[in-house]
Amino acid sequence: MRFLGAILLILLSACEAPVAEHREEVPLRLFRWEGKSPRVEVLPAEPLRVEVRLYRAGRELSAHLRALGGLEAEGDLALVLEEGGRAVAEAFGEGRTVRGRAAFLRAAGRARGPVCAFWLVSLSPDPFREEALEVRSYEASGRLCEEER
Repeated sequence: MRFLGAILLILLSACEAPVAEHREEVPLRLFRWEGKSPRVEVLPAEPLRVEVRLYRAGRELSAHLRALGGLEAEGDLALVLEEGGRAVAEAFGEGRTVRGRAAFLRAAGRARGPVCAFWLVSLSPDPFREEALEVRSYEASGRLCEEER
């Protein structure tokens, strides 16, 4: 029955309006380590567009995180859905943006009361090198909550 509810939620989210939505453009930044803390500069490059949407159908809920545009980049995405300070769903994954394709992550769960989606995007156009003293990266995080029910 839970599987059927998840399928229904996916289908509904394709045609239903989200109960909450957030969009932002994230600039490409250069993090240069000098001593104990990094120096951060905003670079002139196409920004990454981040979209977070929260859907609900009864007790079934779903959050979608998309990152698109910007330079081709790869890294980590995360979503945590919370109801009253208690995690009801989590999703963590590696994402990659390529021209015309978005990095995507989805978390789904069940809750009676209002929920918040905590999200994180950390994508870099530079290959990972442990000894690197500087790296270009798109970094963003936030919280998206539905209204009181």
